[in-house]
This record gives sequence, C-alpha cells and structure tokens, in this order.
Amino acid sequence: MMIITRWMGGLIKIWDAVLDIFFPPLCLSCRRYLDQPEKPDLLCAKCLNGVDVYNFPFRLAPDFMLAAAGSYENAALRALIHYFKYERFLAAEKPLSEIMIKHLEIAGIQFSDATIVPVPLHPKRLRARGFNQSELIAAKIAVHFDLEMKTGLLRRIRNTAPQMEIENHEERHKNVRKSFEVPAERVGSVKGRVILLVDDVYTSGATMTEAVKTLRRAGASKVIGAVLAKAG
Repeated sequence: MMIITRWMGGLIKIWDAVLDIFFPPLCLSCRRYLDQPEKPDLLCAKCLNGVDVYNFPFRLAPDFMLAAAGSYENAALRALIHYFKYERFLAAEKPLSEIMIKHLEIAGIQFSDATIVPVPLHPKRLRARGFNQSELIAAKIAVHFDLEMKTGLLRRIRNTAPQMEIENHEERHKNVRKSFEVPAERVGSVKGRVILLVDDVYTSGATMTEAVKTLRRAGASKVIGAVLAKAG
C-alpha cells in the first residue's frame, strides 16, 4: 500500500508539472502568468502587495466595532474571496488568513480574552458548499492569537436566500431576520463573554447585525465583528 501511495503521489506531481507547462497558473486578479514560487498564493506579487490592509477598525455604532481587513472594492482581495468562497480554491485560505491576521495585529482592537465564533452556514448550504469559509478563517485567527474558537454557539436556523441575490437593503435585513439562535444548552458559553464574530464580507451589514443581536440577547458582554472585506 505504501508503494502504491508513493507511486500515485509521484504521478500527481508529474501531472501537476505537465499542467504548469501547458497551462501556466495565472494571477486570479490581473491574469498575468505566475512564477512557480508564487503559485500557492494565487496572486502575483504586484496584486498581493496592492491589497491595502486597513490599520483601523470601523465604529459602526456606539456599541459595535467592525474589524474589516480591507475594501471589497480592491480587485485582488475581491478575487481571492470570490474564488475561495464560490470556486472552492481552498489555497486562498492562506493569503486571506494572513491579510485578516495582519489587520487584527495593527488595528488596535482589544480582543485578547475573546472567544472566536464563525458566522455559521445553514446545514443545507454547508452540505452543498462542502465547507464554511468563515470557519476556516476563524480557525487560523484562533491558532495565531492562541484563542478558543467555538462552533455551535451560534446556529443558523433558517436556510435564507443568498444575500448576493438581493439588491434591496431592507429586503436583505428582512431575509436574515430571526435566522440565528444560540442553543439553550450553549447560552452559558456566551453569557458574559467577549465574542469575535468572523465572517467573510460586510456589505449591507444585515447578516452581521442579526448575528450580533442574537449573541447579545444570549448575554454576550461584547461582540466585535471581523471580516475580510467591507463594501462601501
């Protein structure tokens, strides 16, 4: 079995090399050819360096702070998020996590005692996609800052329509209303805690707002939002 595994591994490497010769990897943003050392990052050095990481948080309300790593208008950051979320380019997890972690390190936000909570997908959406992009990023944040990440504290109880398919601001808020809950048996893990709530993109704010309300009703002392990109 070991010999077969090694043989298969060798074939995969050869096949990857052949593909790189005839179909050289392209930068996901500018579509320029990538050098082999750049391939794992999916972006060329110019595009990756062009991602402007914010060094400040957004105070969106007197009692709510949003840590947004960058602007959704940035083509390179938007491309990474799109291919990660919708095209299953899981290699994008690495550069996206690094961008998020860099922002959290320089934005001056105090969250050293926080519990990391990813915004959950509905079970049907999770089965269809195969992974929760917010959970993957949240796990990297938790490891880097030596914090606890807990899934299951926040649960999505309604399989809502994708927000990207809804243009109207009010309709987006209506779409996600009462779509989350903190299970009764998990309230004790939320009450009195600081929560760093991780999602991918903040557009209208509907999803994040509804999730924050749910956590606060369960007794969270403070909720800080953390996203890869903010629109607008």
